[in-house]
Amino acid sequence: MRNGRKVGSAIIAIGVAASMLTMTACGAAGENDNASQSNGKIQLTFTGWVPGIESAVDLWNKNNPNIHVNFKRIASESRKNYSTLIEAGTAGDILQMSAFEMIDYVIDQQIMDISKYVGDKKDLFTDGTWSTVSINGGIYGIPQDSAPTAFMYRKDIFEQYGVRVPKTWDEYLVAARKLHKANPNVYIAAFTPNVIDFFESEFLQEGGSWYTVADDTWKVTLDSPQTRKIAERYQTLLDEGLVKTMEGSTPEFWSAVNNGEIASFNYLPWFTTILKEHAPDLSGKWAIAQSPSDSGNGPWSDDGGGANVITKNCKYPEQAAKFITWLNSDPESVDILITKGGLFPAAKTGLKSSEMVAKSDYFGGQPLYEKFIESANNLNTKGGIGGPAIGVGHTALKDEFGKVGNGEETFKEALTNTSAKLKKAAVDKGLNVQ
Repeated sequence: MRNGRKVGSAIIAIGVAASMLTMTACGAAGENDNASQSNGKIQLTFTGWVPGIESAVDLWNKNNPNIHVNFKRIASESRKNYSTLIEAGTAGDILQMSAFEMIDYVIDQQIMDISKYVGDKKDLFTDGTWSTVSINGGIYGIPQDSAPTAFMYRKDIFEQYGVRVPKTWDEYLVAARKLHKANPNVYIAAFTPNVIDFFESEFLQEGGSWYTVADDTWKVTLDSPQTRKIAERYQTLLDEGLVKTMEGSTPEFWSAVNNGEIASFNYLPWFTTILKEHAPDLSGKWAIAQSPSDSGNGPWSDDGGGANVITKNCKYPEQAAKFITWLNSDPESVDILITKGGLFPAAKTGLKSSEMVAKSDYFGGQPLYEKFIESANNLNTKGGIGGPAIGVGHTALKDEFGKVGNGEETFKEALTNTSAKLKKAAVDKGLNVQ
């Protein structure tokens, strides 16, 4: 099951339902004055990292002069500080959050159940994305996007060396070997220890999961047959020198991309925008194909997407809920999220947007989201990311992958070590964990 569905049943299983239901939206907000009211205007703060989202916020402020939203941009990694900031009363009113991280904030009563404000908004969003914010009968946010995968590749490089675009993972290894043999300075991909989404999306494609849950017991399943299968492929790529090991999203990383050293990314919709921003001179040289799969025809994966949540510090939850609903469902706002943010929308209206079928000059005149839509329509829903202490798990996996990159351990060892750290973190939260 995908994140939200699994998380919902899990909260019931671990018995925190009673404590959560004692927190009402109004009661949670009444003790804090993080939002303010001046000159008759309600002031709300909104923290996030979506590219270009300021344009949507400006549009809201223009059309809603009495509810002013102040947007604060952060790096996505800064979200690891949310919990501390919420407890300090300085986190702001509205937070962008990865959907798979919501469970901890619900358990710790740091974000509001906003059912009373958005309970009738379900039909505005796809069932899968709505499920990620629906937990134990409550609604803890508004879904913003989802994250199906597609294969972005340097068409000119593949054509130059006569390499066929892979449809299966076996063909992917063949393509990796042919590219690197033809030019030792060209790698099919980068191995980025600090960016684990590449790995994660592939093990979700195999139906992998960070956790399973039964009755009142969680079981860490990161080190599973599905995940070990991906680890073996990554180990082969690393051992044969077919991937370039480096930190992702650094100047050195983008230099390698611009120099043609990295020939492809099997990744998420928003990366199309980041790629255009950091490698503008490569316009027309990239193309998008369907992600490889075992069969060559899916299923594929969705790496969770994101949501907007309202913290317990918010003094005006009703107005905040009105804003995040508008932000993620209004056609004009959603078009901004698509065109400037590179997001694959959660709103049904977004899937019908002309922007979803618009052709991209950067990607050789292809419809930008065509392959992502194909992935979204054929997902492996057997696995999931949801569960407690996922942030700890992500940090641990990055640390262990750093050791893999340095040759200190194997991918299999990294999974075993990460699983142990994840289990300890969940136990430390007072949960029953196998």
